[in-house]
Amino acid sequence: METVGIFDSIKADMEEVENRFYKELKPESNSLADLISHISKYKGKRLRPALVLLSGKCAGDILPQHIDLAVVVEMVHTATLVHDDIIDEASMRRHVESVNSKWGREISILFGDYLFSRGFTILSALDSQIATLLLSQTVNIMSEGEIIQLQRRYDIELSENDYFDIIERKTASLCAASCRLGAAFAGANRKVLDMLSNYGLKIGIAFQIVDDCLDMMGTEDEVGKSLNTDIQKGKLTLPLIHLVNQLPKNKLKTTRELIFQNDVKETKAAILELLTEHDAVEYAFSTAKNIVKQAQEEIAPLPDSKYKTALLELADYIVTRRK
Repeated sequence: METVGIFDSIKADMEEVENRFYKELKPESNSLADLISHISKYKGKRLRPALVLLSGKCAGDILPQHIDLAVVVEMVHTATLVHDDIIDEASMRRHVESVNSKWGREISILFGDYLFSRGFTILSALDSQIATLLLSQTVNIMSEGEIIQLQRRYDIELSENDYFDIIERKTASLCAASCRLGAAFAGANRKVLDMLSNYGLKIGIAFQIVDDCLDMMGTEDEVGKSLNTDIQKGKLTLPLIHLVNQLPKNKLKTTRELIFQNDVKETKAAILELLTEHDAVEYAFSTAKNIVKQAQEEIAPLPDSKYKTALLELADYIVTRRK
């Protein structure tokens, strides 16, 4: 299953978002032309713009402002990817060189800032306090999540609850905001707003769990980005947390040393063997599937439509994707 088929019901709107995204990024001078051309090669899923549009369709209808909002959330998301690749020192993003690898830290930091500022320039033109407040708060929450994750690096005592708090902030909050904005601008009542927002939060959590599993189990050719960056940077994800929780205390020290050794290539096989022995990745995928079911239950009361069906199928895709 691919998102292309899932998004058929909003195909024309998604194409408009795609065109607007690059049109809005075009600078007055040619100084950023190469950078913008480069990120155009990042053939992403456009999950967050689709959430804006599908939520709007489920709650009412698409207005011109929905296109603006979809462009803004994708700019915010792309900015976080550029900054993430700096933090992770990732060399590849969606099958092409990362901005950091090609242009270095300084330009990458500033380009990420440029993406944020362009998004909020579009947002300011909407003259909507609701949209500005929600997205500003969401960016704050995302930043907090990233900071907390960095503060808890190499922390073998990181709990599942700690992990869920981090990924809810750094990933799921923008998915929830995308759904809420789409529904709000379609005139949804509070009950529908909460349904769609909760759906977005849950699929965002599930998405990050799967992403963390693929970071260890996937291949770079298939996934299309640098892998094993979590372990290299000392970030404990759900499979590793589950593994640690299954081990006796007398094995924690040696396991911690194994997980966080700098030479990941030499230790990856040993880590994967431990993860397999304790069904840790299977546990993480199972957790993601359960969360996806909860997400689908959140929107079950919505009237049946092809847009609701798309949201249900998108949730299933989240836990079956391998890139």
